[in-house]
Amino acid sequence: MKLFIDRLIEQIQQKKTPCIVGLDPAIDRMPDSWLQAREIDKQSNLADCAEAIYQYNLMVLDAVADLVPAVKPQSAYYELFGSAGIIALEKTISAARDRNLLVILDVKRGDIASTATAYARSYLSGDQSSPLEADAITIVPYLGKDCLDPFFTEAIQWGKGVFVCVKTSNPGAAIIQEQKIDGRYLYEIVADLIQPACKKSIGKYGYSGIGAVVGATYPEAARRLRQQLPNSIFLVPGVGAQGGGSEGIKACFNPDGLGAVVSSSRAIMYPHLYGSEDSNKNTIRQAALDLIALGKKILN
Repeated sequence: MKLFIDRLIEQIQQKKTPCIVGLDPAIDRMPDSWLQAREIDKQSNLADCAEAIYQYNLMVLDAVADLVPAVKPQSAYYELFGSAGIIALEKTISAARDRNLLVILDVKRGDIASTATAYARSYLSGDQSSPLEADAITIVPYLGKDCLDPFFTEAIQWGKGVFVCVKTSNPGAAIIQEQKIDGRYLYEIVADLIQPACKKSIGKYGYSGIGAVVGATYPEAARRLRQQLPNSIFLVPGVGAQGGGSEGIKACFNPDGLGAVVSSSRAIMYPHLYGSEDSNKNTIRQAALDLIALGKKILN
């Protein structure tokens, strides 16, 4: 069994970039011309909309598959369309795998006991042919250790990845994550909970599949957490549309140039919203190339 973390690092090295693409398909962000060609409008039913988001994902996947190591579908954008949306997500995961891309499923689950175990088995288990099985998932930690442990157990057993939301990129995060307890930030205490599982899942390159979500919008927090979790891979959102800068991105990496993957969603999927004339396979590919170039400039 090859560990997710080793496969990820090998893909990063092969494609020479730690940048990944978020798959957040939103009908209201897609070009009008693209929707009109598929007869999608406000009156379209859920099944037709779900098929449209899947087809848009295929265009994105074909544009970036040879450029990036992984994609990150955000489950909420699919759940919006009910069972048809879940089918679109399942097909998106399958299509990404067909293109040799790793799949980090952004589900942000977090519950306790048997419920957490059921979630973990849904997304991480390797002993069943679950159509929602991913290479890694995101989870939230604020129900405590008994929320985290079932996910860690399943991930370690099957060589999968887990990214715990430790210091997220959204502006409102500070009201909780930066509370101080005995002189330490709450996000640092959450990071403590990751360390034991991290040490049990170190791959051949010295990194663990038990990682952290650390936003590029908080450079000082990223520096603290990089020292605290030297073997964890960071999933770094907040790049592109959310305004994360080079200082925050660089702080998430180790001196070896590894230690993080940098995610951008909207700026890649919808370049017509950020200055391009249209969003199509060519402009999406160029947006991904621009992100990769930015990553190289920051890290070199």
